Amino acid sequence: MNRSLLIAVVVLPSLCSRGGAQPYSAEPTDPVVSGTVKVADHIKLPAKEPGVLVHLGVKEGSPVRAGDVIGKIDDREIQTQMKAADYAFRAAVKRYNDDVDIRYSDAAAKVAEADYEIMQEANKIREKAITEVDLRRAKLEWDKMDLAAEKARKEQELAKYEAYMKQAELDTAKLAIERRVIKAPFDGVVEELSRKQDEWVNPGDTILRLFRMDTMQVEGAVDPKQYDPHELQGCEVTVDVQLARGRKETVKGRITKVGSIIGLDEMYNIRAEVANRQEHGAWMLRDGLPASMTIHLGTGGTAAAGVSRAQ
Repeated sequence: MNRSLLIAVVVLPSLCSRGGAQPYSAEPTDPVVSGTVKVADHIKLPAKEPGVLVHLGVKEGSPVRAGDVIGKIDDREIQTQMKAADYAFRAAVKRYNDDVDIRYSDAAAKVAEADYEIMQEANKIREKAITEVDLRRAKLEWDKMDLAAEKARKEQELAKYEAYMKQAELDTAKLAIERRVIKAPFDGVVEELSRKQDEWVNPGDTILRLFRMDTMQVEGAVDPKQYDPHELQGCEVTVDVQLARGRKETVKGRITKVGSIIGLDEMYNIRAEVANRQEHGAWMLRDGLPASMTIHLGTGGTAAAGVSRAQ
């Protein structure tokens, strides 16, 4: 074989191995990320109506359940207004259901009609037995009773709308009372009290800060050289949280946020939501606890299982 041809045959494979696409790794393993437990939600619970805070049934650190009554603003005046609105509504309903005027006017109209017809028959039997004036008066009385029945029906229709109006006034009074009852919007813990019982509050004044505890977040950071965002979005996670004396709480959850910004540490943030539980009246997961989060690739709606990455 020609020596120059032999050299070309030997060198060509070497060039191909170093050029073009790089070798690829096998299917990626589930990443394990160090993270921190965070409170998922917290609010400053405000007063919705002005008045004296006559009841405040919690202290700082008190656990509450969704729907629990936390406090109450003085509603004695609005309670009286609600009673008056209730009586007015009932009276309006009775007026609407009362058809006595309609039935009387209908009966009177039938009588007036019969009287008029008798007068006409009398004139047929004997000419001018009833004068023209009396006939006109009888016809007028009949028309009057017909119009009275029509008026009674219209008044009943107006009574219906009056009942609707009184019902709206009653509903408004009930809503005003409801707005003076302060309820917990979710399961949580009272972190801070901003008002005391028997203090005056205005609409918008913060009464307390409430931390949501039934759902917690776990935040961590991922190396963009190892995992693309779409591989992690929506994936299921298993989170191990370190508790006192070496104990561990394991919970399941799902990634709800994948950061779009790479930080100064050359990592991007991820966040998962997990369910919390109570033990002996206290929540197991608390803000600030360290955690280890295993991300199960391929379990998210947009996750790409088996995506290859360069070595």
